[in-house]
Amino acid sequence: MEYKMNLGSWNSVFAVPCDLVDKHIKLAGAAQLKVLLWFLRHAGENMTVEDIAKALSMQTADVRDCLYYWSETELVSLCDGTITPSEMKKSDDEKNVKKEEESVSPKTEEKKEKIKPSRPEKPDVAYIARRIEEDEGISYLIHSADEIFGRLISNNDKATLLMIHESYGLPIEVIIMLLQYVAGIGKCNIYYIEKTAINWMEDGIITLELAEKKIQSMTSGMNAAVRIQRVFGLDSHSPTEKEIEYAEKWINVWKFSDEMLRKAYEVCINAKGKYIIKYIDSVLARWYNNGIKTPDKVDQDQKKSKPKSEYEAVYDISEFERSSVVD
Repeated sequence: MEYKMNLGSWNSVFAVPCDLVDKHIKLAGAAQLKVLLWFLRHAGENMTVEDIAKALSMQTADVRDCLYYWSETELVSLCDGTITPSEMKKSDDEKNVKKEEESVSPKTEEKKEKIKPSRPEKPDVAYIARRIEEDEGISYLIHSADEIFGRLISNNDKATLLMIHESYGLPIEVIIMLLQYVAGIGKCNIYYIEKTAINWMEDGIITLELAEKKIQSMTSGMNAAVRIQRVFGLDSHSPTEKEIEYAEKWINVWKFSDEMLRKAYEVCINAKGKYIIKYIDSVLARWYNNGIKTPDKVDQDQKKSKPKSEYEAVYDISEFERSSVVD
């Protein structure tokens, strides 16, 4: 007679990083944990944000925000639309393009490294209730959040808003303006709100006037990112912070036309066979530095190189290809 252990569901398991429990389980929300667990269960499979959203019955934008949350913790990496474990975070493509960026990007003043505030503990339900009862400003903040989002916000949302005000120091009227902005762009994700609030504090945005200017800048960047999607023929989606940052620079700072943006996109596709935003940035940076503002100028510049084409000579694509293990 043979005997065997009946493990039932335990016959099929998957690994969960210790850091998830040790460092993040207290801070992460239910949506973030839900997305990460699904991702870990299907590790090694080809997947998209849309696949995860469909499987979990969530909005695509919410899934994207959750993955961005985990990419910030470095448990997950988002690279060119591919979701990978953090160990794979630095691909050869990224490393090579970073070198190109360093060699061709316009010289700018070195930015001082930002010191991020340590994340305090979220207040508990009893503390939240007491603060709402004793402070009219806190009560007004929570009531305003309910009205802006069109629903009663959760205790976790209340705790985060209270923490943003009391621990991070953002004034109530500025928090309300931030809530109105995120509701307007359809990103009522509490993690996104908290991260944006921290960025505002780091940048000294603590008055309504400064908040209004910041929102105007963010709106301008969002519009630029949507325009980039249209010019490149990409699927419409909620732009990431990095996409907004690049779009703001290409359109509102460097003032490139749609024709030039499309030309840079084609250079990238011809060279790499796929869309790599950092590669396009390096192409546009070189054109900007050299005063190349029209497609004709690009063609003229290309003809100047003799043994190799412009893009082989300038971007060293052959070396790029040899060193890349991703493609």
